[in-house]
Amino acid sequence: MQNKFSLFKQLEANLNAIATIDDSVKITLGPTGRIGIFSNQASNLTFLTNGAALIEFLEFKDRSADVIRQLFKQAASKTFLLSGDGSTTTILLSCQLLTTSIRFLVNGYNPILIANGLTKICYFLRDKVLEFSSPVTNLDQLVGILKTSLGKKVNNNLFELLKKSISKIGRDGLILVEENIVEKDELELVQGIEIDKGYASSYFVNDLKSFEVIHNNPYVLIADQPLKSINQLREIIDYIKQKNSPLVIIGEEIDKDVISKLVLNNMQKKFKVVAIKFSSIKFLKNGVLEDLATLTFANYFTDNIQNTNKIFTVSDLGQAEKVIVRKEKSTFIISKFSKLIAKRKINELNRELLNCESEYEKNIFKTRIARLSGNIAKIKLGLSNQYEMDEQRKKVENAINSIKASLEEGIVPGGGSFYLHLGQELKSWSTLNLIGEEIFSTQIVEEALSRPFKELFVNANVPSVLIREDLIKKKFPIGYNLIDNTFGNCFETGLLDSAKSVRAILWNSITMVSTIITSE
Repeated sequence: MQNKFSLFKQLEANLNAIATIDDSVKITLGPTGRIGIFSNQASNLTFLTNGAALIEFLEFKDRSADVIRQLFKQAASKTFLLSGDGSTTTILLSCQLLTTSIRFLVNGYNPILIANGLTKICYFLRDKVLEFSSPVTNLDQLVGILKTSLGKKVNNNLFELLKKSISKIGRDGLILVEENIVEKDELELVQGIEIDKGYASSYFVNDLKSFEVIHNNPYVLIADQPLKSINQLREIIDYIKQKNSPLVIIGEEIDKDVISKLVLNNMQKKFKVVAIKFSSIKFLKNGVLEDLATLTFANYFTDNIQNTNKIFTVSDLGQAEKVIVRKEKSTFIISKFSKLIAKRKINELNRELLNCESEYEKNIFKTRIARLSGNIAKIKLGLSNQYEMDEQRKKVENAINSIKASLEEGIVPGGGSFYLHLGQELKSWSTLNLIGEEIFSTQIVEEALSRPFKELFVNANVPSVLIREDLIKKKFPIGYNLIDNTFGNCFETGLLDSAKSVRAILWNSITMVSTIITSE
């Protein structure tokens, strides 16, 4: 077995691995994609609905082949972290890019020049995605993104609930997916707030399936002063033990020793706790902690004078109905009575907004107003089968992530058509901008750009060749809807993808492959 990665010394094993990965992930692509099922030695089943999850369970004996698997997994994970979707397409493009690149390299072409061409193309495609993307302007477009992402993978009742939740919460709201106690899908609107920081240690996690910290009716402490010793929390710890309630601590400076002791107590089940660390400059400026304190009734003072020995008391605590803490985000669901407090705060912020002179300050106040007035929609899935529950949850969460990404960077035609249009743009550009052997990287990328469209049709069991030719003639932004088998302007028909997701897919797959082909 090789200890060092080698693309060519283990070429046959590497090509077999790429083909295996390709065959495994392509079945999950699109609205008619299938589900991968993995069974471990204990016969526990895992339903896999996207490429990043599926590739995790593949195994290769050859060292080089497994390195390729890990690199593909890394590229897919980067795409998913950035846009919340697109992991399957990232792996699919990566497989095609690497396979075609190897074909050129074994025939003697220079890997450095091919890699240079891929890098230039990568920047060109990134700019083209941004150029062609269109901002979301109406609710119908968000519904279109939802429909493109889900296709026929969820029942009509659940789709209608999701559609309703989008219209209720607006652009700044949140959608959460959870299990219902009855066998019926339901929608519940609650007041809440989200912050862009997660748990300080993964050892706080109490839901291993979703790898989250979930606490019901926790007390909330927003520590405005450094936490250097566990003794600063002694009164609060005694109180939550007595109440048998969880504790959520949010602070800028929490000593490692304090976190270690909190983790130990949490693991020993002496009391339930999670700590969230934040950056003071960012969070003080955007007012998120002040808003959180308002909605949870916690004490919070922005005092510049640091008191390292401050003793926190029960009077400093606030409370929330539910808190969900992930690796990079935390969601606080608050009581309905907090809406009255939120309205008063919004009125104050609106008055301050009128006195703002700079656009920067205005944007901060507008964001805070949206945050305080924003609702959270809870989609409650009423499925009796736990495997079906996990599968539906993942699909819905991926669709919601696509909507969020679309609101950030806009939308592009879906159904694989945009990749074909990019391929046509690439042909014209490459003849003027690539030199020597760099030009062959155009063919490598072109073949990869045709794969999403092709595999969507394969999964739907529909011939694609003639439709592909017609689509190229019709040009941007025309697409082909596999659900109702019609051509149309994607921005009007709602066949849409997130521009952010497409950009991440192209960038992560192309840059990763250009790195592999120049490695020994």
